[in-house]
Amino acid sequence: MVQNGDSFCAVTREPKTILRELGKRKDLKNVTYYCSQTNFLGELMGLQNEVKVLLSFMDGMNREFVEDGRAEFVPCNFSGYGKLSVKTLKCRIAMPCVSKPDKNGYVSMGNAADGMPVISTQTELAIAEINPELPFVLGANVKHISEFDYIVEGDGYPLNIRAIDDSEDSREIYQAIGGYLSELVEDEATIEVGLGRLNSSAMMYMEPKKDLGVHTEIYGDLLMELTKRGIITNRKKTLYPGVSVCAQLVGSRELFDFADGNQGLNMNSCQQVLNPGIIAQNRRMTAINNAVQVDLLGQANSEYLKGKQYSGMGGIADFSSGAALCPDGKSIVVVESVTKNGKYSKIVPSFTQGTPVSLTRTMVEYVVTEYGAAVLAGKTVEERAKELIRVSHPKFRDELTFQAKEMGLIV
Repeated sequence: MVQNGDSFCAVTREPKTILRELGKRKDLKNVTYYCSQTNFLGELMGLQNEVKVLLSFMDGMNREFVEDGRAEFVPCNFSGYGKLSVKTLKCRIAMPCVSKPDKNGYVSMGNAADGMPVISTQTELAIAEINPELPFVLGANVKHISEFDYIVEGDGYPLNIRAIDDSEDSREIYQAIGGYLSELVEDEATIEVGLGRLNSSAMMYMEPKKDLGVHTEIYGDLLMELTKRGIITNRKKTLYPGVSVCAQLVGSRELFDFADGNQGLNMNSCQQVLNPGIIAQNRRMTAINNAVQVDLLGQANSEYLKGKQYSGMGGIADFSSGAALCPDGKSIVVVESVTKNGKYSKIVPSFTQGTPVSLTRTMVEYVVTEYGAAVLAGKTVEERAKELIRVSHPKFRDELTFQAKEMGLIV
Protein backbone atom coordinates (compact mmCIF):
# COMPACT_ATOMS: atom_id res chain seq x y z
CA MET A 1 0.00 0.00 0.00
CA VAL A 2 2.93 2.36 0.62
CA GLN A 3 4.26 3.76 -2.65
CA ASN A 4 7.34 5.69 -3.75
CA GLY A 5 7.18 9.32 -2.62
CA ASP A 6 4.52 8.64 0.04
CA SER A 7 4.23 10.35 3.40
CA PHE A 8 2.69 8.38 6.27
CA CYS A 9 2.16 9.12 9.95
CA ALA A 10 1.65 7.32 13.22
CA VAL A 11 1.98 10.30 15.63
CA THR A 12 2.69 8.99 19.18
CA ARG A 13 1.95 5.23 19.27
CA GLU A 14 3.73 3.39 16.49
CA PRO A 15 2.62 0.32 14.51
CA LYS A 16 5.73 -1.75 15.19
CA THR A 17 4.74 -4.68 12.98
CA ILE A 18 3.92 -2.45 9.99
CA LEU A 19 7.22 -0.57 10.38
CA ARG A 20 9.10 -3.87 10.52
CA GLU A 21 7.53 -5.07 7.27
CA LEU A 22 8.15 -1.71 5.57
CA GLY A 23 11.80 -1.91 6.61
CA LYS A 24 12.17 -5.18 4.67
CA ARG A 25 11.12 -3.66 1.36
CA LYS A 26 13.84 -3.07 -1.20
CA ASP A 27 11.69 -1.19 -3.72
CA LEU A 28 10.61 1.88 -1.71
CA LYS A 29 12.11 5.25 -2.62
CA ASN A 30 11.78 8.73 -1.09
CA VAL A 31 9.22 8.16 1.68
CA THR A 32 8.51 10.39 4.70
CA TYR A 33 7.47 9.11 8.13
CA TYR A 34 6.06 11.51 10.73
CA CYS A 35 5.56 10.54 14.35
CA SER A 36 5.78 12.91 17.29
CA GLN A 37 8.33 10.60 18.94
CA THR A 38 9.63 7.22 17.83
CA ASN A 39 10.51 4.06 19.71
CA PHE A 40 10.88 1.74 16.74
CA LEU A 41 12.88 3.70 14.20
CA GLY A 42 15.27 0.76 13.96
CA GLU A 43 12.54 -1.24 12.22
CA LEU A 44 12.73 1.16 9.25
CA MET A 45 16.50 1.24 8.94
CA GLY A 46 16.41 -1.30 6.12
CA LEU A 47 15.17 1.59 3.95
CA GLN A 48 18.45 3.41 4.74
CA ASN A 49 18.53 6.82 3.05
CA GLU A 50 15.15 6.37 1.35
CA VAL A 51 13.13 7.31 4.46
CA LYS A 52 12.95 10.79 5.99
CA VAL A 53 11.85 10.66 9.63
CA LEU A 54 10.30 13.73 11.30
CA LEU A 55 9.68 14.13 15.05
CA SER A 56 8.06 16.79 17.25
CA PHE A 57 8.94 15.52 20.74
CA MET A 58 12.05 13.99 22.23
CA ASP A 59 13.18 11.62 24.94
CA GLY A 60 16.61 10.08 25.45
CA MET A 61 16.29 7.75 22.48
CA ASN A 62 14.86 10.38 20.13
CA ARG A 63 17.57 12.93 20.94
CA GLU A 64 20.13 10.35 19.81
CA PHE A 65 18.24 9.83 16.53
CA VAL A 66 18.29 13.57 15.79
CA GLU A 67 21.92 14.03 16.83
CA ASP A 68 23.17 11.27 14.54
CA GLY A 69 21.04 12.43 11.60
CA ARG A 70 18.53 9.57 11.47
CA ALA A 71 15.63 11.94 12.23
CA GLU A 72 14.83 15.65 12.08
CA PHE A 73 12.92 17.81 14.56
CA VAL A 74 9.81 19.79 13.56
CA PRO A 75 8.53 22.15 16.30
CA CYS A 76 4.78 21.79 16.80
CA ASN A 77 2.21 22.12 19.59
CA PHE A 78 0.44 18.87 20.43
CA SER A 79 -2.84 20.41 19.25
CA GLY A 80 -1.27 20.97 15.83
CA TYR A 81 -0.21 17.38 15.09
CA GLY A 82 -3.30 16.77 12.98
CA LYS A 83 -2.88 19.84 10.78
CA LEU A 84 0.85 19.21 10.43
CA SER A 85 0.27 15.60 9.35
CA VAL A 86 -2.54 16.21 6.86
CA LYS A 87 -2.22 19.77 5.55
CA THR A 88 1.50 20.53 5.79
CA LEU A 89 3.23 17.18 5.37
CA LYS A 90 0.35 15.87 3.21
CA CYS A 91 0.49 12.38 4.67
CA ARG A 92 -1.40 10.00 2.37
CA ILE A 93 -1.59 7.18 4.91
CA ALA A 94 -2.52 7.16 8.59
CA MET A 95 -1.28 4.21 10.66
CA PRO A 96 -2.95 4.28 14.09
CA CYS A 97 -2.51 1.62 16.75
CA VAL A 98 -5.77 0.21 18.10
CA SER A 99 -6.98 -2.23 20.72
CA LYS A 100 -8.51 -5.63 20.00
CA PRO A 101 -12.05 -5.24 18.59
CA ASP A 102 -14.98 -5.82 20.92
CA LYS A 103 -17.80 -8.21 20.00
CA ASN A 104 -19.43 -5.49 17.86
CA GLY A 105 -16.28 -4.65 15.89
CA TYR A 106 -15.32 -1.47 17.72
CA VAL A 107 -11.73 -0.65 18.60
CA SER A 108 -10.18 1.98 20.84
CA MET A 109 -6.96 3.81 20.08
CA GLY A 110 -5.75 2.36 23.34
CA ASN A 111 -3.60 4.78 25.27
CA ALA A 112 -3.06 7.56 22.71
CA ALA A 113 -5.72 9.22 20.62
CA ASP A 114 -3.46 12.13 19.64
CA GLY A 115 -4.70 13.45 16.31
CA MET A 116 -5.53 10.02 14.92
CA PRO A 117 -9.34 10.06 15.34
CA VAL A 118 -9.37 13.01 12.91
CA ILE A 119 -6.27 12.23 10.82
CA SER A 120 -7.50 8.74 9.95
CA THR A 121 -10.65 10.24 8.40
CA GLN A 122 -8.73 12.79 6.30
CA THR A 123 -5.98 10.69 4.72
CA GLU A 124 -6.46 8.67 1.55
CA LEU A 125 -5.73 5.42 3.41
CA ALA A 126 -6.09 4.38 7.04
CA ILE A 127 -4.21 1.23 8.04
CA ALA A 128 -4.75 0.27 11.69
CA GLU A 129 -2.51 -2.09 13.61
CA ILE A 130 -4.05 -4.06 16.47
CA ASN A 131 -1.89 -4.06 19.59
CA PRO A 132 -3.40 -6.61 22.00
CA GLU A 133 -1.62 -4.93 24.92
CA LEU A 134 -3.73 -1.75 24.62
CA PRO A 135 -6.71 -1.04 26.88
CA PHE A 136 -10.15 -0.23 25.48
CA VAL A 137 -10.58 3.39 26.55
CA LEU A 138 -13.90 5.07 25.83
CA GLY A 139 -14.42 8.39 24.08
CA ALA A 140 -14.25 9.91 20.60
CA ASN A 141 -11.19 7.76 19.87
CA VAL A 142 -13.43 4.66 19.52
CA LYS A 143 -13.87 3.58 15.89
CA HIS A 144 -15.54 0.69 14.10
CA ILE A 145 -13.15 -1.50 12.12
CA SER A 146 -15.14 -0.66 8.98
CA GLU A 147 -13.76 2.91 9.23
CA PHE A 148 -10.27 1.65 8.35
CA ASP A 149 -9.18 0.51 4.91
CA TYR A 150 -6.93 -2.24 6.26
CA ILE A 151 -6.33 -3.96 9.60
CA VAL A 152 -2.98 -5.50 10.55
CA GLU A 153 -2.82 -7.88 13.49
CA GLY A 154 0.34 -6.71 15.21
CA ASP A 155 2.66 -8.58 17.54
CA GLY A 156 1.95 -5.99 20.25
CA TYR A 157 4.29 -4.41 22.74
CA PRO A 158 3.72 -3.42 26.37
CA LEU A 159 3.71 0.19 27.55
CA ASN A 160 4.50 0.53 31.23
CA ILE A 161 5.90 3.73 32.72
CA ARG A 162 5.62 4.71 36.36
CA ALA A 163 5.70 8.51 36.44
CA ILE A 164 5.46 9.12 40.20
CA ASP A 165 8.77 9.38 42.03
CA ASP A 166 8.83 8.87 45.81
CA SER A 167 12.60 8.62 46.32
CA GLU A 168 13.89 9.96 49.61
CA ASP A 169 16.47 12.28 48.07
CA SER A 170 13.75 14.37 46.39
CA ARG A 171 10.88 13.94 48.84
CA GLU A 172 11.56 17.13 50.75
CA ILE A 173 11.33 19.18 47.53
CA TYR A 174 8.13 17.40 46.49
CA GLN A 175 6.54 18.05 49.87
CA ALA A 176 7.44 21.74 49.76
CA ILE A 177 6.12 22.23 46.23
CA GLY A 178 2.99 20.21 47.04
CA GLY A 179 2.31 22.55 49.95
CA TYR A 180 2.52 25.64 47.76
CA LEU A 181 0.35 24.00 45.08
CA SER A 182 -2.25 23.39 47.80
CA GLU A 183 -2.53 27.15 48.22
CA LEU A 184 -3.15 27.68 44.50
CA VAL A 185 -5.36 24.74 43.47
CA GLU A 186 -8.91 25.46 44.59
CA ASP A 187 -11.66 23.03 45.46
CA GLU A 188 -13.82 22.18 42.41
CA ALA A 189 -11.05 23.23 40.00
CA THR A 190 -10.56 21.39 36.71
CA ILE A 191 -6.89 20.45 36.48
CA GLU A 192 -4.32 19.60 33.86
CA VAL A 193 -1.08 18.06 35.05
CA GLY A 194 1.77 17.87 32.56
CA LEU A 195 3.69 14.62 32.39
CA GLY A 196 6.78 15.01 34.54
CA ARG A 197 8.36 13.65 37.66
CA LEU A 198 8.29 16.96 39.52
CA ASN A 199 4.68 18.12 39.39
CA SER A 200 3.18 14.61 39.44
CA SER A 201 5.19 13.66 42.52
CA ALA A 202 4.64 16.99 44.29
CA MET A 203 0.87 16.72 43.88
CA MET A 204 0.88 13.51 45.90
CA TYR A 205 1.75 15.73 48.87
CA MET A 206 -0.89 18.35 48.18
CA GLU A 207 -3.47 18.86 50.93
CA PRO A 208 -6.73 17.07 50.11
CA LYS A 209 -9.06 18.98 47.82
CA LYS A 210 -12.74 18.51 47.09
CA ASP A 211 -14.38 17.65 43.79
CA LEU A 212 -11.48 18.25 41.41
CA GLY A 213 -12.13 17.62 37.73
CA VAL A 214 -9.74 16.54 34.98
CA HIS A 215 -9.23 17.95 31.48
CA THR A 216 -5.65 17.05 30.58
CA GLU A 217 -3.30 16.10 27.80
CA ILE A 218 -1.91 13.03 29.56
CA TYR A 219 -3.74 10.95 32.15
CA GLY A 220 -1.17 9.26 34.38
CA ASP A 221 -0.88 7.31 37.62
CA LEU A 222 -1.20 10.49 39.69
CA LEU A 223 -4.71 11.21 38.41
CA MET A 224 -5.74 7.59 38.93
CA GLU A 225 -4.49 7.77 42.55
CA LEU A 226 -6.34 11.04 43.23
CA THR A 227 -9.50 9.52 41.74
CA LYS A 228 -9.23 6.46 43.96
CA ARG A 229 -8.81 8.75 46.97
CA GLY A 230 -12.03 10.58 46.10
CA ILE A 231 -10.25 13.89 45.47
CA ILE A 232 -11.08 13.79 41.75
CA THR A 233 -14.82 13.38 41.22
CA ASN A 234 -15.49 15.54 38.11
CA ARG A 235 -18.84 16.48 39.67
CA LYS A 236 -18.36 20.23 39.26
CA LYS A 237 -16.93 20.29 35.75
CA THR A 238 -18.40 22.56 33.07
CA LEU A 239 -17.57 20.24 30.17
CA TYR A 240 -18.13 16.48 30.41
CA PRO A 241 -19.33 16.49 34.04
CA GLY A 242 -18.58 13.23 35.79
CA VAL A 243 -15.85 12.29 33.31
CA SER A 244 -12.07 12.81 33.16
CA VAL A 245 -10.99 13.89 29.68
CA CYS A 246 -7.55 13.25 28.15
CA ALA A 247 -5.74 12.68 24.85
CA GLN A 248 -3.22 10.10 26.10
CA LEU A 249 -2.63 7.60 28.88
CA VAL A 250 0.95 7.20 30.11
CA GLY A 251 1.64 5.05 33.12
CA SER A 252 1.71 1.64 34.73
CA ARG A 253 -0.06 -1.61 33.91
CA GLU A 254 -2.33 -0.81 36.85
CA LEU A 255 -3.33 2.43 35.10
CA PHE A 256 -4.17 0.60 31.87
CA ASP A 257 -6.31 -1.89 33.76
CA PHE A 258 -8.04 1.01 35.56
CA ALA A 259 -8.76 2.77 32.24
CA ASP A 260 -10.03 -0.31 30.38
CA GLY A 261 -13.77 0.21 29.83
CA ASN A 262 -13.89 2.89 32.56
CA GLN A 263 -16.96 5.04 31.93
CA GLY A 264 -15.47 7.82 34.07
CA LEU A 265 -12.64 8.35 31.56
CA ASN A 266 -12.83 9.62 27.97
CA MET A 267 -9.96 9.86 25.50
CA ASN A 268 -10.52 12.28 22.65
CA SER A 269 -8.42 13.81 19.86
CA CYS A 270 -5.75 16.42 20.61
CA GLN A 271 -7.55 18.83 18.27
CA GLN A 272 -10.44 18.85 20.72
CA VAL A 273 -8.81 18.26 24.11
CA LEU A 274 -5.97 20.73 23.55
CA ASN A 275 -7.96 23.52 21.90
CA PRO A 276 -7.27 26.57 24.14
CA GLY A 277 -10.78 27.92 23.50
CA ILE A 278 -12.29 24.67 24.77
CA ILE A 279 -9.84 24.44 27.68
CA ALA A 280 -10.83 27.96 28.79
CA GLN A 281 -14.48 26.92 29.14
CA ASN A 282 -13.70 24.63 32.08
CA ARG A 283 -14.55 25.93 35.54
CA ARG A 284 -11.48 27.11 37.46
CA MET A 285 -9.21 25.60 34.81
CA THR A 286 -5.81 25.09 36.44
CA ALA A 287 -2.84 24.10 34.28
CA ILE A 288 0.21 22.72 36.13
CA ASN A 289 3.31 22.21 33.99
CA ASN A 290 7.07 21.80 34.35
CA ALA A 291 9.78 24.03 32.98
CA VAL A 292 13.52 23.68 32.50
CA GLN A 293 14.07 27.39 33.24
CA VAL A 294 12.10 30.54 33.99
CA ASP A 295 13.61 33.97 33.28
CA LEU A 296 13.01 37.16 35.24
CA LEU A 297 10.42 38.34 32.73
CA GLY A 298 8.32 35.28 33.57
CA GLN A 299 8.98 33.43 30.32
CA ALA A 300 9.43 29.67 30.49
CA ASN A 301 11.71 27.32 28.59
CA SER A 302 10.31 23.81 28.80
CA GLU A 303 12.15 22.10 25.95
CA TYR A 304 15.80 23.22 25.65
CA LEU A 305 18.72 22.10 27.83
CA LYS A 306 22.44 22.80 27.51
CA GLY A 307 21.96 24.37 24.09
CA LYS A 308 20.10 21.40 22.62
CA GLN A 309 16.54 20.36 21.98
CA TYR A 310 15.68 18.25 25.03
CA SER A 311 11.96 17.45 24.69
CA GLY A 312 9.31 19.37 22.74
CA MET A 313 6.32 21.65 23.11
CA GLY A 314 3.75 18.95 23.71
CA GLY A 315 0.62 20.56 25.16
CA ILE A 316 2.20 23.06 27.56
CA ALA A 317 1.38 26.16 25.49
CA ASP A 318 -2.13 24.95 24.68
CA PHE A 319 -3.03 24.41 28.33
CA SER A 320 -1.18 27.43 29.71
CA SER A 321 -2.89 29.78 27.26
CA GLY A 322 -6.27 28.09 27.82
CA ALA A 323 -5.97 28.39 31.61
CA ALA A 324 -4.83 32.01 31.30
CA LEU A 325 -7.90 32.72 29.12
CA CYS A 326 -10.24 31.11 31.65
CA PRO A 327 -11.90 33.86 33.77
CA ASP A 328 -11.33 31.94 37.02
CA GLY A 329 -8.41 29.81 35.81
CA LYS A 330 -4.73 29.64 36.74
CA SER A 331 -1.67 28.92 34.65
CA ILE A 332 1.05 27.48 36.91
CA VAL A 333 4.65 26.56 36.09
CA VAL A 334 6.55 24.28 38.50
CA VAL A 335 10.35 24.33 38.54
CA GLU A 336 13.01 23.26 41.01
CA SER A 337 15.14 26.21 42.12
CA VAL A 338 18.48 24.67 41.10
CA THR A 339 19.94 21.96 38.89
CA LYS A 340 20.57 18.54 40.43
CA ASN A 341 24.20 19.33 41.20
CA GLY A 342 23.20 22.63 42.83
CA LYS A 343 25.56 24.64 40.63
CA TYR A 344 23.06 26.56 38.55
CA SER A 345 19.84 28.43 39.23
CA LYS A 346 16.83 27.43 37.15
CA ILE A 347 15.49 30.94 37.57
CA VAL A 348 17.76 32.95 35.30
CA PRO A 349 18.11 36.62 34.34
CA SER A 350 17.60 35.72 30.67
CA PHE A 351 17.88 32.66 28.45
CA THR A 352 21.09 31.98 26.55
CA GLN A 353 21.10 32.93 22.90
CA GLY A 354 19.20 30.47 20.72
CA THR A 355 16.95 29.14 23.51
CA PRO A 356 13.30 29.01 22.37
CA VAL A 357 10.61 30.59 24.57
CA SER A 358 8.06 27.83 25.20
CA LEU A 359 5.67 30.05 27.19
CA THR A 360 5.46 33.80 26.83
CA ARG A 361 5.22 35.92 29.95
CA THR A 362 1.50 36.47 29.39
CA MET A 363 0.87 32.70 29.61
CA VAL A 364 2.56 32.27 33.01
CA GLU A 365 0.55 33.49 36.00
CA TYR A 366 2.27 31.61 38.85
CA VAL A 367 5.70 30.01 39.28
CA VAL A 368 6.16 27.47 42.08
CA THR A 369 9.49 26.28 43.49
CA GLU A 370 10.34 24.60 46.76
CA TYR A 371 10.82 28.14 48.16
CA GLY A 372 7.36 29.48 47.42
CA ALA A 373 4.77 30.53 44.86
CA ALA A 374 5.58 33.62 42.79
CA VAL A 375 2.44 35.50 41.76
CA LEU A 376 3.04 37.08 38.34
CA ALA A 377 -0.53 37.80 37.25
CA GLY A 378 -1.30 41.51 37.39
CA LYS A 379 2.24 42.46 38.46
CA THR A 380 4.52 45.06 36.90
CA VAL A 381 7.79 44.04 35.26
CA GLU A 382 9.70 45.00 38.42
CA GLU A 383 7.25 43.22 40.71
CA ARG A 384 7.44 40.06 38.60
CA ALA A 385 11.24 40.03 38.78
CA LYS A 386 11.17 40.50 42.56
CA GLU A 387 8.59 37.71 42.97
CA LEU A 388 10.75 35.30 40.97
CA ILE A 389 13.90 36.21 42.90
CA ARG A 390 11.96 35.61 46.14
CA VAL A 391 11.28 31.97 45.18
CA SER A 392 14.75 31.30 43.77
CA HIS A 393 17.40 29.44 45.74
CA PRO A 394 18.81 31.70 48.51
CA LYS A 395 22.41 31.42 47.30
CA PHE A 396 21.50 32.94 43.91
CA ARG A 397 19.23 35.78 45.05
CA ASP A 398 21.91 38.47 45.34
CA GLU A 399 23.30 37.71 41.89
CA LEU A 400 19.81 37.63 40.34
CA THR A 401 19.02 40.98 41.97
CA PHE A 402 22.25 42.45 40.60
CA GLN A 403 21.51 41.14 37.10
CA ALA A 404 17.93 42.41 37.26
CA LYS A 405 19.21 45.91 38.06
CA GLU A 406 21.77 45.71 35.25
CA MET A 407 18.97 44.78 32.83
CA GLY A 408 16.75 47.63 34.06
CA LEU A 409 14.08 45.29 35.44
CA ILE A 410 14.57 46.58 39.00
CA VAL A 411 15.26 50.22 39.74
